[in-house]
Amino acid sequence: MTLTAPPRGFRDILPTEARELRAIERALTDAFTSYGYMPLEPPMIEHSGFESTLGGDQLIRFLDGDGSLLALRPDITTAVARLVAQRYADASGALRLSYFAPVFREEPAMLGAERQYAQAGIELVGPSGRLADAEALALLAESLARAGLKDATIEVGHVGAVRALFADLADQVRDLVMRELRDGDHVGAFRRARDGGMSASAIARARQTLGARGRGIESVLEAAGVDELREVIHLAREMFAGEPLWGVPNLALMPALPYYTGIVFEAFHPGVGFPIAAGGRNDLLVGAFGTARPATGFAINVPRLHLALYAAGWRPHLEETLVTLAPGDPVVTARLAASLRRKGVAVAIGTAAETAGLKVLAATVVDETHAKLGDGRTLTVEALANEAGTKVFR
Repeated sequence: MTLTAPPRGFRDILPTEARELRAIERALTDAFTSYGYMPLEPPMIEHSGFESTLGGDQLIRFLDGDGSLLALRPDITTAVARLVAQRYADASGALRLSYFAPVFREEPAMLGAERQYAQAGIELVGPSGRLADAEALALLAESLARAGLKDATIEVGHVGAVRALFADLADQVRDLVMRELRDGDHVGAFRRARDGGMSASAIARARQTLGARGRGIESVLEAAGVDELREVIHLAREMFAGEPLWGVPNLALMPALPYYTGIVFEAFHPGVGFPIAAGGRNDLLVGAFGTARPATGFAINVPRLHLALYAAGWRPHLEETLVTLAPGDPVVTARLAASLRRKGVAVAIGTAAETAGLKVLAATVVDETHAKLGDGRTLTVEALANEAGTKVFR
């Protein structure tokens, strides 16, 4: 076994990519803050039994020193639900919580998938109803737009309406049908519904509803009585009317995670073959850890968002300039570097082998208040700061 590379599914993130991810993080957290969401971060490690919603095969487990079975958090939505139930049990108002943090999931070795990646999102706990669902949907659109993503589509469905299509089935059979729909196995779902006693006409109606696209969707929504879905989309558009293209009804939309109960939505981009983000109403989740409370929210898969942005030609702004300062007398060099940094200039003394894509301005120390550029000009601290710009390297 080689120890020169990270374990399977984990990787080193080098400075250029890390800088791009930081830019995405700033854009997303600014969007969350603009809607009144407060940041938090649950621990990376939880008791392995706490996370029953994803299935044990996705947990990365280990034993701690006293023999307790622990797991790296595979999902932050569930961790927030646990946190809310324990730390905010007596809170009476709305909780608006946001996060940007890594999650860890076991993946089959043959897939070569990442087992650690960043997840960003929000949870709105307490309010229920169409306005609350619209707030989460609008904030997802706002977040993608602030990150710089164009040509994205947000599809909106309703888990409750899909469950209603199979209302004639026994609860256990209906749960199995819903699981197969979440797995994308419509053929298996309809076969199981038929074997469970669902009539041919009811199956045909369900098949037509879940297969509706384009112009046919409105008539299907009306027939299914899903006024809630249309109003939530309308309210969300009133909150945020800009790009990306979003609010496309799709009753076939069934997120893979099983804890959603009502309005659900996923964001897609042509440059990525998987959903960039998923969310919706999850009223039963907090109740799994304590008193049930209404909740809605979403989670953004940050690497997929990064990939979509990159595919669309996005690059972070490069206003920052790194000054590399060829040293002279050590004391003089230290004082000149300090003066430049007080002006907001990023300074590396000597050469820089890694600049993360930043513009580089090479200079040589002349004295405590002057440096010489490669073109022969000798500039004061003030002039060099103006030449470099005053944005500090981030």
